[in-house]
Amino acid sequence: MLLEGAPVAKRIYSEIKDQMIRFEAKKPKLVLYCSHPDDSTQSYMRSIVKRGEKLDIPVEVIEATEKPFEQIMQLNEDPAVSGIMIMHPLKGIDEDIVIKSISPLKDVEGRGPTNLGGIVMGEGYYAPPTAEAVIEILKFYNIAIRGKDITILGRSTTVGKPLSLLFLKKGIDGTVTVCHSRTHGIQEKSRAADILVSAVGKTGFVREDWVKEGAVVIDVGINLVDGKIVGDVDFENVKEKTIAITPVPGGVGTVTTAILFRHLVESFKRILDGGI
Repeated sequence: MLLEGAPVAKRIYSEIKDQMIRFEAKKPKLVLYCSHPDDSTQSYMRSIVKRGEKLDIPVEVIEATEKPFEQIMQLNEDPAVSGIMIMHPLKGIDEDIVIKSISPLKDVEGRGPTNLGGIVMGEGYYAPPTAEAVIEILKFYNIAIRGKDITILGRSTTVGKPLSLLFLKKGIDGTVTVCHSRTHGIQEKSRAADILVSAVGKTGFVREDWVKEGAVVIDVGINLVDGKIVGDVDFENVKEKTIAITPVPGGVGTVTTAILFRHLVESFKRILDGGI
């Protein structure tokens, strides 16, 4: 089974449009905060702006100045702004300080310590959209997670770490192994997985002999090769061993953007309810 992201994203966008109708004249606004974005970042920003137009949600691009902390504080206090997204990397700026200064309510990427900590505590939070997208895809296609052995390749704060915590939540109940560059026996741990998630950013990292027969493979990798986007997984060879696999492009990334906008709408509703 090909786990395409488009049907999952379509359902999320449909839910967002239904909510937007109830907001009447009021609209959420997303701010993309950047510093000298390269071509790929600019392309990503354009895709987000275009998606905002389709949803009738304004998206504003703000270029960082020499006083980024003051800029973020102003955005935090602006009731017209519902969400702030930091376009990685921020050149010449301490990105960690900027992220930590974003109001948890407007941290729609879930990159700040309050939202990441909320995953552990099980309280209200925004999980990083890419990590959440993996869970969303598995649920959409009715793939069983409870009790399954799950291996995650990569321990980033935007995918690997938060995704491991989402899998461990009560009601989801996965059994998780997180691998990284210092992991011993990484191939064996990958082959033991019922669900294998790769988020390392290396083309062809997951080969056929890394995958158990009948496994589910989720490819989070985004790599550019000869002008084409490819994932971490050797798709053509690996797919023959799986019962389900995500494509790249057209898989997790498609759902990630949809979840970003879902978080934005949730933040907007909280602000309307006096959460700011």
